[in-house]
Amino acid sequence: MTEKPFYRYFAIDHYETGLGRSFWLKICRNYQSVDDKDREMEKFKEFVGHEYYFAGIEELTEDKFMERYTRFIPYMVAGMIQKRDQPAFTWETHLHFNYS
Repeated sequence: MTEKPFYRYFAIDHYETGLGRSFWLKICRNYQSVDDKDREMEKFKEFVGHEYYFAGIEELTEDKFMERYTRFIPYMVAGMIQKRDQPAFTWETHLHFNYS
């Protein structure tokens, strides 16, 4: 039996020529659902705000998420993740870079 991950990691990495690059990131506690609804995924979709981007949603392992997105995680948030003592921890961010 595999141990259930402590956190869940969601990401969208979206690029469009002429519009730049956007990242939506979320880290949250991995609580058991009471009614088989994925509330954290639904909350992430609300945060993203437009279904156009939903096709790009990935749920990553901690290692893969950190490998790709560590540079975007503020120092304070990284410390909270390591402690694993935040009862209702959720961190979401949206970053947009325009190259034009």
